[in-house]
Amino acid sequence: MKNYKKLLLSFFIIILAMATVGCSPVVTYQNSIFDDESKIAKVEDSFTYLERQGEVLWKEAKINFTSFSGTDTIFKIKTDREKDIVFNVESTIKSGDFKLVLITSDNKVINIVSGTEEGSKTISLNKGTSRIKLVGKKAKGEIKINIDADEAVEIEGNNSF
Repeated sequence: MKNYKKLLLSFFIIILAMATVGCSPVVTYQNSIFDDESKIAKVEDSFTYLERQGEVLWKEAKINFTSFSGTDTIFKIKTDREKDIVFNVESTIKSGDFKLVLITSDNKVINIVSGTEEGSKTISLNKGTSRIKLVGKKAKGEIKINIDADEAVEIEGNNSF
């Protein structure tokens, strides 16, 4: 019986060690994204949240998050010609680093909001598909976004959390 308990304890220690070591490179990569525009502009996302609550609808989002690191695409915006889009944003960041960015159809990264901020920003989009991403490094806070665009602009929200 004593051998069984030792074996079981050893098994749990090994599993815990593997989980800690195995996740470490991913977290390190996600924390390195914040200041690297080439990583931010990638189509694929890499992120972790301790907690994420809220919703992303057609032209608006309200998200609360804790321990967010990496990039998370929340909107795709398609235009068939150059269009001005107005982003109304309110962000409250309690800790860590956070920004909301737009990746244009030619992969240029434009900051919409950094940290705690409230206001509107008008951005001219070229023809093609642009993406709106949350970018964080151990961030805790809340963001509210409302996108003001005409019907010719196709907005797709990503509510997969």
